[in-house]
Amino acid sequence: DLTKPIGALNPERLNILIERFKDLDGFNEDEKFLYGSHYSSPGAVLYYMIRQEPFTSMHIELQSGRFDVPDRLFFDMAGCWRCCLKLTSDVKELIPEFFTCPEMFLNTNIFPLGTTQEGFKVNDVVLPPWANGSAHEFVRKHALALESEYVSQNLNHWIDLVFGFKQRGPAAAAAHNVFHFLSYEGTVDLDSITNKVDREATESHIQNFGQTPSQLILKDPHPSRYPASDVWGPLINEAAKFRELRCWTPSKQFGVSDSCGAVLSIHVLTEHIVVIYSNMSVGTYRWSNKGIGNAPFLFKPDKLRPIGERAFFISPAAASGSSTIDDHAASSHYRARVVAKQLETTTDDSNCHMSIDSSSFGVSIGGYLKDNFCRKNVASGSRSLDGNASLDSSFYLLSCGYWDGTVRMHSLEGLRLKCSLNGGHSGPITCLSIGECHGLMVTGGQDATCRIWVVDHPNLAIALSGETPHSSSGYLGESDQDRLLICCHVLLGHVNPISCVAFSSDLDVVVSGSNDGLICVHTARRGKFVRLIDVNSSRSSEKEQRSSAVSKLAMHLQGFVAHMEDQMLYSLTINGTLLTSVSAEDTLHTIEVSSDGQMLITGGDKYEVVIRAIHTLIVRCVLDLSKHGPIRCIALTPPENNPAPQFMYIGTSDGLVTIVDTANENIGKG
Repeated sequence: DLTKPIGALNPERLNILIERFKDLDGFNEDEKFLYGSHYSSPGAVLYYMIRQEPFTSMHIELQSGRFDVPDRLFFDMAGCWRCCLKLTSDVKELIPEFFTCPEMFLNTNIFPLGTTQEGFKVNDVVLPPWANGSAHEFVRKHALALESEYVSQNLNHWIDLVFGFKQRGPAAAAAHNVFHFLSYEGTVDLDSITNKVDREATESHIQNFGQTPSQLILKDPHPSRYPASDVWGPLINEAAKFRELRCWTPSKQFGVSDSCGAVLSIHVLTEHIVVIYSNMSVGTYRWSNKGIGNAPFLFKPDKLRPIGERAFFISPAAASGSSTIDDHAASSHYRARVVAKQLETTTDDSNCHMSIDSSSFGVSIGGYLKDNFCRKNVASGSRSLDGNASLDSSFYLLSCGYWDGTVRMHSLEGLRLKCSLNGGHSGPITCLSIGECHGLMVTGGQDATCRIWVVDHPNLAIALSGETPHSSSGYLGESDQDRLLICCHVLLGHVNPISCVAFSSDLDVVVSGSNDGLICVHTARRGKFVRLIDVNSSRSSEKEQRSSAVSKLAMHLQGFVAHMEDQMLYSLTINGTLLTSVSAEDTLHTIEVSSDGQMLITGGDKYEVVIRAIHTLIVRCVLDLSKHGPIRCIALTPPENNPAPQFMYIGTSDGLVTIVDTANENIGKG
């Protein structure tokens, strides 16, 4: 019941607390309280997070150099709930990690937490039966419950209690939401306490017994969230009726009349769809979600222009061969190791062909313009890009896979070459990925390194580098080329060519895969190595453990999915825990994650688009596109385009784009 504080959930306990409240005769009326403890305190955080550093060390320090008595530790969810429901001194709330951090329930560090009086050895937290013994499943379902319709319709009552008008005053008293007066902001002036002992006691109480957050909403109740049926939702989601998905292949496309080749990449803007073909031509289509005739959309060919051949091209920047960052001695040693490793593992024809696919292209509006647009949206109270079609002409097309080892930036309006740089890569750049912020990009190369680039945001580049960054020809100048693309970090860890990268600027995480089957995790803004993951080591037999190259990577909020060259699919957490694995039974060319992060969408040589539950990789739906050939790329309408309905765009080897929508008006529509 989110209308009540934790302490008021049990009527029997509440009656005891009310009686105690009435007996507080020695307190002033404004100093009386129902709950002597608090729902948010350092002790509660350390109680929950005892298995993870640095909280383990902080807990030991709080307990005078040892772990607390085993019976008082957090080791059983059911027992913890009983205490919160019955004890008058226990009213703690959940912490955010309950919805994001499975590791908090696992004693991965094998700390000696002791044995209870009943002989139970404290180790991992005992979870409810519906978690199936998995901390990751517990957190996943917990997060889904937080986003459920019931919580969405009632969370506003909890906000009123914690941040709103029921936090203080008569409304708080009526809701039985009264805590110790020292926990409230501004109730005591520490500077006015002249007695040193009294001041230290007051400060200690505030620091250790919990603090009530600032009251953000003083008068009116917080409104409830709109019902799910009235708001925008992703086209592909766990509750979708997949039988209602419909495929449309417009007859008027560049791929029909022109020999454009396969569709390599699709990028969805506000009123335009950008399609890149294998003959290196770029087709733009006018787009509207308000259809004419039977189709529920308008998809009209606009312009078809060449971006240039995949021939060797030398720009003044690339010809200099210098890096955009300082070369350290460690980098030289690292390159020597990479070269030696490649000489051991490569064959004569291994580098004669370099594939180009959807991971070779990306579009970005640039970090500076994106930031400005977000600020205007915050000021106006809007979150949508819808209705801002003028921004379409401001996008850049970024591409790699050229033999001169550069990444190139073209303006989408006119396809003018704005920038061509190598960023210090020694050899061709094989893949790239652009973050949600539009201001950061990651590239991976055959030199076994990844590079972090800032896209059209010089101030961000200075912030990330900690100094004025270098351009390809020295220190940052005033030329457009020097300002549009700036390389800030080199990510090391691989010893074989990079085969794919996935990047989330929201999570600040870069995941990269190489030809030897190893996966590296780095932070993006600091460029720090986090961990190395070898999914091949999880295979049972020695024959199965042969290195298989990482073919594709896709990130989501809970982790990432890796597709290997041997057709295996792996679902892993960022911390490297393998959740599940299955055979895709297909050579995949593209993998995408649904906007809600719950579904995986793949396509490959079997002419099928397969939709799987991302936590189990179980197939939920298959779309048959056999008449169009292998699936080369998949794109979804970006969530920030809401309330415009979401569509899925599928590019195939016959040069056509197939568009998927749903007959259900409440899915994928505003």
